[in-house]
This record gives sequence, C-alpha cells and structure tokens, in this order.
Amino acid sequence: MSMNRRKFIITLPAALLLSAQAAQASPARLGIIFVAQSTCPYCAAISPILNELQTQGGVEILVASMDRAAIYPFPDFEDGLTHPLTAHYASVPQVLIFNKRLGRVTHEVGGVRNMRRFILRLATALRQSSAL
Repeated sequence: MSMNRRKFIITLPAALLLSAQAAQASPARLGIIFVAQSTCPYCAAISPILNELQTQGGVEILVASMDRAAIYPFPDFEDGLTHPLTAHYASVPQVLIFNKRLGRVTHEVGGVRNMRRFILRLATALRQSSAL
C-alpha cells in the first residue's frame, strides 16, 4: 500500500511525538510558544500539529497572537505584541521551545518552507531542548 501525501502529512505529528519520546522528552519540562496571527495560512497549517502535541503529548502551548485574535483550534491566546518574549518578532509563524527547567527559550523554529521540513526541524528542537 502506498502512502499518499495527505496520509503522510497526517502521520507526521505522530512521528514527531514518537521522536520526542525517543529522546526521553518530558512534556512537563517543555512548553511551546506559538507566535502566530489568525490571517496567516502557514500558522493555520501548523496549528493542528501543535494542538496534537498538546492533546496527545501533554506539551503546553502558549499562543502569542500578533493580531490579537484567536488562532484555530486554540481559543485562548496572549497578546503577542506586548508579551516580553514575542513582541520583537516581525514575521510569523515562529515556534519557540521553552525549557521549564532552565527557565528560558532554548530553540526557535521560524517559517515554513514545507511541512515535512518544518516538522523535522521542530522534532529536532524538541529533542535537543529535552536533552539540556
């Protein structure tokens, strides 16, 4: 059975979670700050992946909205224009990996060239941050 592009994209979040588990990532140790805006098509494309990390992987997601509007499927958000960790960003999407044990952002994954590359970069950042 061959895997079409849609099925491949759908299975990527599960692969991302398994990748984080393989690195012995503790969801309680990591959080994600999602710098986005409601009108950004790239933000809309990656938000379901981040939502799955939250619901299935237990990773906390803080949405920092740069246009002060919710980004589906996240109903809650912080004002990204006034948040001290996100106010300086001029482009979206940006995904920041926050290591709670260190109390700081350890990795930034910005932009989406293509979905596969973005997910691989995010998985690498999660693994590296969990190893710190």
